[in-house]
Parts: sequence; structure tokens; C-alpha cells
Amino acid sequence: MGSSKAPGDPDPILSFVETGLEPRPRLLVERLLYVRGLLQTNAVLAPRFHLGDCAAAHHILLGGTIAGRAAVERLRFYGFQVEPSIDPPGIRFFVSSQHAETELRALLVAITMVVRELTATSARADQR
Repeated sequence: MGSSKAPGDPDPILSFVETGLEPRPRLLVERLLYVRGLLQTNAVLAPRFHLGDCAAAHHILLGGTIAGRAAVERLRFYGFQVEPSIDPPGIRFFVSSQHAETELRALLVAITMVVRELTATSARADQR
């Protein structure tokens, strides 16, 4: 897969599955617990959070696959590597031992912003 990154764009956050790096189990558990704590206290994301098939996979449920694709596009623009999810509909991201807490916090802030944007856009469309 070729890089579509423009000069000056931030490097994407990747999972160890994609990079081939060996995970560090204790650090991975710490990172997973950190993300789960942030998700549980986030009023926007907590009701949308769904744990994936593996402990590192996290889903944020959205109104459908179109909303998921729009969220992925926006988050990739911000420099985050997330994937669209069809079942459940929304987005999916992976947490690895290689992620710093600041990267994970930034990702969740970006996801929160995108979910709020999509929710506001959807509400305006419903009013028409």
C-alpha cells in the first residue's frame, strides 16, 4: 500500500499488528486500561464504545457505515490511523504497547471532535 501522506502531515498512529513490532504485555495492559478509563469518563464516547474481538480492538459506534467512513476520512486527515467498521457500524482502532499516553489521549480527543461534528451535521439534516 502506497503512502498518501503529504509533506508536513503527522505520522499516523499504528498498531503493532501493522508494524510487526513485538508487544510488551505489561505496557500493553497499562495502555488498554488507560484508554478504557478515558473512554468510560468521556460523555460523548462512553455510550458508543464497544470492545472488539481482541482486547486491543476498540469500536466507536456511529449511525451507520456512511458515518463511519466520514469519521475515518476526517481522522486520517488529522493523522490518525483508524478503520471503518461495518459490524458494528462506526470506526475501529487498535491500542498497542508502542502508543504513548499522549498519543492515545490525542486520538480520543480527535474522535470526540469528529463524533460531535457528525452528530451536529446529522441533526441539522434531520431538521430540514
